[in-house]
Amino acid sequence: MVWFLDDNVKSKFKIKKYNKLMAVKYNGTFLTPLKVIISSFIFLIIFCLVLNTLEFYENSDYFRWGVPVSIFKKEVTSNVHFYILLLFFFFNKIINTLVTEIVYTFIVNCIQDPKSNDTFYSKNTSLLIVLMNACHFSMNSMFTVNGNNSQISFLIVDMLGNLIIIYYTNKKFIDRIHHEHELSLLLGDN
Repeated sequence: MVWFLDDNVKSKFKIKKYNKLMAVKYNGTFLTPLKVIISSFIFLIIFCLVLNTLEFYENSDYFRWGVPVSIFKKEVTSNVHFYILLLFFFFNKIINTLVTEIVYTFIVNCIQDPKSNDTFYSKNTSLLIVLMNACHFSMNSMFTVNGNNSQISFLIVDMLGNLIIIYYTNKKFIDRIHHEHELSLLLGDN
């Protein structure tokens, strides 16, 4: 009973069939996304253990939390200033991850993809978005590098801000895909 589906839903089922073909391509392949990400975490754990063995964590200004800390070559000695900066770095990461997940994805999929036939904005607005994105990443790099290199506390809030937005945005996509898969099973379109 597929008669009530519009063309947009039918094209989603075609995409679903393509995804099944891609899943078949991963069978027997050494490099799958799950294997690569698990391997990367195993490497990170080993690397952290090596740093521990080499006593990098002991008496290190980087591997501690709180003041004093040097950011942009300025010594921060006040706890209030430290937590204000930490909060700003956290929100900076949230904004940066939103830009990456939404704006950069838009640039890649709607502007740079040869199959795209619509940018959803005027030519000038599209160019403005691209240029603003470039400026954002340049400025953001300054904050990220300074914060993450100053102390592990800034790296932790950086990861936390990143995880929150990536979880939220990608959970929506994953939910949609699984909903479409369940719908295709209900309709008998395997």
